[in-house]
Amino acid sequence: MDVRVARASAVVSQRVPAGREDWFLAWQRGIAAAAEAFDGYRGTDVYPPTAGQGEEWFAVIHFDAPGQLDSWLASPVRAQWVDRLRAEIGDFQLKEFSKGFGPWFACLRDEAGGNTPPGWKMALIVLLGLYPTVMVLSLFPGPLLSPLGLAASMLIGNAMSISILQWGVMPLLNAGFAWWMQPSGTAGTRTGVAGVAAIAAILALLVLFFRLLTG
Repeated sequence: MDVRVARASAVVSQRVPAGREDWFLAWQRGIAAAAEAFDGYRGTDVYPPTAGQGEEWFAVIHFDAPGQLDSWLASPVRAQWVDRLRAEIGDFQLKEFSKGFGPWFACLRDEAGGNTPPGWKMALIVLLGLYPTVMVLSLFPGPLLSPLGLAASMLIGNAMSISILQWGVMPLLNAGFAWWMQPSGTAGTRTGVAGVAAIAAILALLVLFFRLLTG
């Protein structure tokens, strides 16, 4: 398995009106191709909304280092693509994780070197916490916030999701998966596989659960 660790990421949330999804995906492919020319680019993950549950899409852009991410975000090339997006669809919300996800896992630093868990493990745990959090907030209170307008509803939704992750979800996942985040000894490989399998199984169950709720 080829594991690439991204040290800096930015999350973009974008409300895409019905009928504009194909244009938005084509735009995402274009801006991702432009980002490939920049040092440290690791890829872009695009998450569409659940069917029938609003119009908010998420894109996560990964770079090796915060400086490389900042260079891309401040580049004239990106500015041209962003202007095109704003003209066609509207504005968006950007959140940087310039130091990766390390602060959420500070309690799992090893005693010898003070290192946090590997980046790919942190990313999986964040995904495990983020997916149900975003889904629950999109179901409730998402519809109740819509009358406030895009800017206000997005601000409130982001504040709620970050608060839930920071003080509720991540501490529980850190405790529940501590056995996997810092494996040691000869059981390291077996523990690593077991952890990935457990996370995949939980995510699959969550998908089935939310499909039952949303139809």
